[in-house]
Amino acid sequence: MRVLFVNTNQSRTFGGVERWMMDAAAGLAARGHSCVMLGRPRAPWAEAARARGIRVRGDHYGAWIMRVLRLRSAIRAERPDVVVVKAKKVARMASWARATGGGGRVALFFGLTGELDPKRWLDRHTWRRVDAGIDIAYGSVRWYVEHGFGPPQKHYVLWKGVDLAAFDLGIALRSATREGLGLGDDEIAIGTVCRLAWQKGLDRFFAAIPAIRSRVPGARFLVVGGGRDAPLVEAEAARLGGAVRFLGQRDDVPALLAAFDVFVQPSRQEVMVQTTLEAMAAGRPVVSTATVGAEEAIQDGVSGVIVPLEDHVALADAVVALAGAPARRGAMGRAARARIEHDFTMEHMLARCEAVLQAIARGDTAPAPPVG
Repeated sequence: MRVLFVNTNQSRTFGGVERWMMDAAAGLAARGHSCVMLGRPRAPWAEAARARGIRVRGDHYGAWIMRVLRLRSAIRAERPDVVVVKAKKVARMASWARATGGGGRVALFFGLTGELDPKRWLDRHTWRRVDAGIDIAYGSVRWYVEHGFGPPQKHYVLWKGVDLAAFDLGIALRSATREGLGLGDDEIAIGTVCRLAWQKGLDRFFAAIPAIRSRVPGARFLVVGGGRDAPLVEAEAARLGGAVRFLGQRDDVPALLAAFDVFVQPSRQEVMVQTTLEAMAAGRPVVSTATVGAEEAIQDGVSGVIVPLEDHVALADAVVALAGAPARRGAMGRAARARIEHDFTMEHMLARCEAVLQAIARGDTAPAPPVG
C-alpha cells in the first residue's frame, strides 16, 4: 500500500496530529508499506520526521493555485492508494488534485470536533468531495453525524497508540526524576502536559489550585509544554503567587509523567487526548474533563476520574480525593496502565491504521460504531 500524508502545519510547537502522522508513517513503512509525508519546506514537524528516517516532500509553498498544482504533481509522482490530510483546506486541494488526474482516495483526519461547520456550504462541499473521514474516537463520529456530516459508514475510527518502551524507562527513572525536580517524598506532584493554548483549559486548572492547596499542603503544581500563548498562560498563573512551575517544552515527557502523582487533563475541546493515554501508560491516575472520547480510554472511577467540562470545583475535589488516598492512586494507576496495554499500544494503533487505510483504499464502508 502507498500512503501520502499531507500536513501544512508550520508551528514551532506541533501537536498530536503531526506526531500521529509520523508514528503511522514510520510504523507502516516498517510493515512494508510506502509512506511519504508532504508539507511546508522548513516546517519543524518535517524536520522531526526526517530525523526519524521518514521521507518528506516540501512541496507546499507559493500562491494557492501553485500549492494545488504542486500537490497534484506530488500525487501523480507518488501514486498513493490513500492521501491522508489534516485540515479542510488541504482536503479541498487534495480532492481537486485527485479529480484532475492525481489519483488515490482522500481521507480527512479529524483531530477535533467542529473542524467542519454545517453552516458553511464550503465545508459541506468539502465533506462530499473526500472519500472518508478518520476519527480518533467514536464520540467524534457521533458529533459529525449529528451535525450533518454522515453517514457513519464514511467515518473510520482509529484510536491512538503509545510506545510503551519509553514509559517503562520513565517509570524506572521516577525517583531520579523527582529528585531532579526537587520533589520530596511527602510532596504530591500534580501536573499536566500540553500545548499552552486556550482550548487546553489551563485557566480551569489554575482556578482549581487555591482549593487544592488549602486542602493538600504538600501539593506541587507543574506544567510541561510550550506554545505561542505561553506568555498569556504564564501571566494567568502568576496570580497564584508562584504556585505553578512551568517546565517548558521537554524531550523527557515519559519520565516527567511518571514523576507525577496525579495527572490533570483540564481540556475544554479535544478528542482522545494523547497525553491522557501517555499518563496512563506511565501508570498515573488521571483526572480528566469529559472531552469527546475521554470515556473510551478512561473507565471512570477505575482507571481515572472524569469530571464535567469547565467545572474547576469538581476538578479540585477529584484531585484532593486522590491526593489523600495513596492506595487508590496506586490501584488506579495500575488499572490505567493495564487499559493501555490492552487497547492503546503502538502495535494496536498500527494494526488498526493498516486495516483502516486498506479499507479506504478498497472503497469499503466503515464498520458501524457501538451504540451509546
